[in-house]
Amino acid sequence: MKKIITLALFIFLAACQKNVLFPSDNGKTLYLKLGDIFSIQLPENPSTGYQWHLIFNPENQAILSQRADRYAHSQTGLVGASGERNFSYQATGIGRVDIYATYARPWDESSSRQPSIQYTIVVQ
Repeated sequence: MKKIITLALFIFLAACQKNVLFPSDNGKTLYLKLGDIFSIQLPENPSTGYQWHLIFNPENQAILSQRADRYAHSQTGLVGASGERNFSYQATGIGRVDIYATYARPWDESSSRQPSIQYTIVVQ
């Protein structure tokens, strides 16, 4: 019961945020001010071995600071059901960051390493 309440609160708070990016926002540019927080929410099914990985230039570490990388299990309770990966960042510097997301098995060289989602973050 505690897990369900925690997950519901997490989803509710995420839905209240205006700075949330989803897969459907592919190619979107998000404009932020210093100190703003944003998150990227992506469906994920770790039982398949696939995981989301975010890639951006290491030089941009001064622009964005990662606050969280969390996985929320499905509410269905079914074994193998997909959940949601939530990456959260805070704008800590002025500039532009291009973020690329790949969904792959880390150990499987045959799985695609090509980014399937791209976002641009501009901190003013």
